[in-house]
Amino acid sequence: MSPFIYSLCQKPIVGLAMATVALCEFPPLMKDVQVNLGEAGTFVTAEVEVPVDLSYTLMLDMSNPAGDSLSKQEVSIIGDRRLEDCDDSTDLAKVAKQERASYGRPMAFKVEVRRKPDSMLVHSRTVNTLCVASKWANQRSRSLGNIPLARGSYSVRIENVDAQAGLERLSATVMLAPISDRPLTAQR
Repeated sequence: MSPFIYSLCQKPIVGLAMATVALCEFPPLMKDVQVNLGEAGTFVTAEVEVPVDLSYTLMLDMSNPAGDSLSKQEVSIIGDRRLEDCDDSTDLAKVAKQERASYGRPMAFKVEVRRKPDSMLVHSRTVNTLCVASKWANQRSRSLGNIPLARGSYSVRIENVDAQAGLERLSATVMLAPISDRPLTAQR
């Protein structure tokens, strides 16, 4: 989506008309990039072109490739509690053991984003994910964070810090997509 079309999509009447014929759909910048959960230190990289200054979310999707429901063990590792129900202030040491199981096991990933022209680091963070952003019988998603990006070319690198025992049979992919339809200047 070009910045001009994006700006038209933000207009009340024109945007509504464009949205009804699917002209305002904003595709993910990165989708279905495979991640190896079974081995520590493995990483994936992807080149992305950011067309509009927005904040983007990086999501980790884990699913059963056969389409069957996740096993009880996999659900206990990934978690069953939604992200809205657990936040950074949650102290797992103070949470009852039975309730703590619904949060899942923390998973660590290192995320780096560099501008392509000069390799300048614009985002670097080690994320310990906990709880799920979305869930279905055969899939769970976790957020790896939100990244504000200005127009331009970037290189994204995601490293699995720890091996995730018990999730080897799952297919894991990452996706980078806009989280908001408001420009960065309006979010500040």
